[in-house]
Amino acid sequence: MSNGNEIDKEYFEELKTRVRHNYQIADFYLDRYERDGEIKFLNKSKAINVCCKFWDIDSYLKLKVKDIKRVNLCRDKFCFNCQSNMALERQARFAPQLDEYRKDYEVFHLVLTVPNCSGNELPSVIDKMFQKFPYMIRYFNGIKKVKNVDFLAYGYAGAVRGVEVTQNQTTKEFHPHFHCMVLFRKGLKLEKTIVNPYSFDGGFISKKFSALEILLQKIWYLLLNNERVTAKAIEELKLGYDVQMSDSEGYYHEAFKYACKGAFDESKGAFLYNEQTFWTLYEALHNRRMIQGYGLLYNFDECEDILKLEADLRYEQIIYTLRELEKPTFRIENLDEIIEKVSSWRYISKGNLKRFLEGKRAEIEAKHILLAEGVENFFEDPEQISIFEKEEENK
Repeated sequence: MSNGNEIDKEYFEELKTRVRHNYQIADFYLDRYERDGEIKFLNKSKAINVCCKFWDIDSYLKLKVKDIKRVNLCRDKFCFNCQSNMALERQARFAPQLDEYRKDYEVFHLVLTVPNCSGNELPSVIDKMFQKFPYMIRYFNGIKKVKNVDFLAYGYAGAVRGVEVTQNQTTKEFHPHFHCMVLFRKGLKLEKTIVNPYSFDGGFISKKFSALEILLQKIWYLLLNNERVTAKAIEELKLGYDVQMSDSEGYYHEAFKYACKGAFDESKGAFLYNEQTFWTLYEALHNRRMIQGYGLLYNFDECEDILKLEADLRYEQIIYTLRELEKPTFRIENLDEIIEKVSSWRYISKGNLKRFLEGKRAEIEAKHILLAEGVENFFEDPEQISIFEKEEENK
């Protein structure tokens, strides 16, 4: 995107690329409707088939500006476009807060895995993972205890958990796992000195584990196998499930990305083109909460409201300026039309403005703090707000 107001051609072309797979998912839903007669699958088929194709637009002919009022989005769990956008929105929402928390905590990337499973086993395996993950949190926050293990020493303060499912294209087995960002006490270091079977890759040692990772490997195994988590059970268990933890280093994308990694990537099997695989994943992920926060990371609505307020304010100022100069005409355009016209028209939207403001979050939060203290006019951004008015004056 060229700036906070305008949306460039590349953005629209990327959308077209993302939705090119949707016809396949629409066909799967339509086949299911024709077979079972469930109207929800007909509705899903229609929604995903037209996702991002039609746009409600107010056109300002004099200034060659088009304001996008609405676009039809399906928000289907298997729409690559919608899920990619949601992943970006989640990251934009969580990342600044994680950056802020890094001042007082270490932010670790935690990966919890289980053995690969068949398609028939996948729903029950994911059920168990969702059921047992909160137990892991309860050990860290001190609600559940293990003799001789001081979980509180790690200074846990919060976590955000995302689910991902990939498929082994040789065995066709599924690999469900969690990616998490976890807040621990400032200064916590992981001394990775322990070698176990998960350390090897191609016969060579590729990684070592810390004592905490080994502990989590065993606890995760015991939880998933419905065994009591006791000091004796931990000591006697030779090998748990593969659990890895490392400093996130400010990179949080793994926790928020699309749940079906490689779903349409031909180099990774493009496994969602297979109808049986699609329905396996549909049943396994249906009605699941893909992202879940805990502790300090449970909810960030307050920060979200500040950005929304700022976006609303600036957007209304832009629209007020435009309407002072002329009245818009309404029409519906399809995505191909927009791509064709974008070089001669400027496209704007409130959503694009909000995405732009994410990059100015710290500045915006500072502004609202000062406004709350009674300091007015902390800053203005006349280039973003009155760009169209200036251009009209220059004509």
